[in-house]
Formats: sequence, structure tokens, C-alpha cells
Amino acid sequence: MSNELLFFIITLVDLAFVLLAWKLGKEWVYITIITNIILVSTFAAKLIPIFGFVTNVSNTFYAAIFIATDILTEHHGKKVGYRSIWMGFIGLVLFVLLGQFVLQFEYIQDSEKVSIAMETLFSAVPRIAAASFIAYAIAQSLDVWLFHFIRERTRGKHLWFRNNGSTLVSQFIDSAVFFSLAFAGSVPFDVLVNIILTGYVVKLMVALLDTPFIYLSYKVKGMAMPDIGGNLGVQS
Repeated sequence: MSNELLFFIITLVDLAFVLLAWKLGKEWVYITIITNIILVSTFAAKLIPIFGFVTNVSNTFYAAIFIATDILTEHHGKKVGYRSIWMGFIGLVLFVLLGQFVLQFEYIQDSEKVSIAMETLFSAVPRIAAASFIAYAIAQSLDVWLFHFIRERTRGKHLWFRNNGSTLVSQFIDSAVFFSLAFAGSVPFDVLVNIILTGYVVKLMVALLDTPFIYLSYKVKGMAMPDIGGNLGVQS
């Protein structure tokens, strides 16, 4: 199975789970945000070739976090959107902190291969986690603020515009901050620039894929979907 096909499968599955979580209630959406943050921290160090470029395997997980936050902001306002950011932070801190303690345990000979593999994988997690949260906190806060700003300026119209407009700006900040903090010094500068730009392009591709999902967030709750040019301005 090609990387490109895997990319689309993972993206659609992750976005579908966010939508399912939203149907169950906003508390469930918080869970998807925390889960995707942990997935980013775990797999972000894996660089892959896709569409002829080198990028980060966790871009799809980042995109799911943004659509989840946008859905919360759309239906519950920016206060709930900001709350989701801090919930994600708590989950990430707990994962990293306890994970580092677990690595300190002495292991038996029979589990040596597994233990060494875990140490290799999670030795990079603190740096990835730090990069993830700094980028996440900055970009997500900007995304929530800009999403709400566009909503107010357009008087609740053009849902597609505030979803993609806020993501367009915040995803660039996210890519630049995260990849610089996570990989600077460990990969050549030209590769780093390539990763940042490619990561941004990949995230924008996912953003286009997630646009129908924010419209469907109305449908799964039994509300009429807004048309392309407007919005119902419903907040529950």
C-alpha cells in the first residue's frame, strides 16, 4: 500500500472519529484531541516520502486536532475552544512525564529487544512533545481566535471561509514552529525547510478534506446544515 493511499485512509478515518465523537458530545471531542496530541508526540519523529516530498507522518493527526477545535468553537464558542487546548496540554504532560519514569525500570532479559526499542522510540519524545505543545499552544490559540474573529466580521456567514481561513494561517505557524523545534540540528537545513514547507502543504490538503466534516457537524446533531454562503449561527 502506497504512502499516499495510507495518508488519505488515516486522514478520513481520523476525521470520521472526530465527527462521531462530536455526535456523542463535546466531552468526547476532547478525547480525540488528547489522543491525537499523543499520536503526534509518538510518531512525529518518523519522516516519510509522500507526493515526491519528505514530510512528517503526524500531519494527519495535527489536522484532526484543528478540525476538532474548529467544531467546538463553531458550536460552543471560543471559551470552549481554549479549554480544549489546556486539556490537550494536561494529557500530553501526563503522557511524557509518566512515560519517562517507565523507561527507568530495569527490564528482564526476555524483554530486552522490546525495552531497547521503546527506549529508542521514546528517548526523542520529550523534545517532540515540547515542540508539539509549544507549536500547538501558539497555533491553536491563533486558530480559535481567528476563527471567532472571522465569524464576527462575516456575521456568522461563510462557514467554509472561517474554517479554511483560520487554518490557512495557523497551520503555517504550527509547521514553522514545530518542525524547527523538533528537528533543527538533527537534519540538514535544506531538509528542514523542505519538511516545513511540505508539512504545511500536506496540512492544507487535509484542511480541504476536513471542510465537509465541519458542515456535517450540524447534520449529525440533527440541525440543518448551513449553505455554502451562510451559516445558521447556532451555538449550543
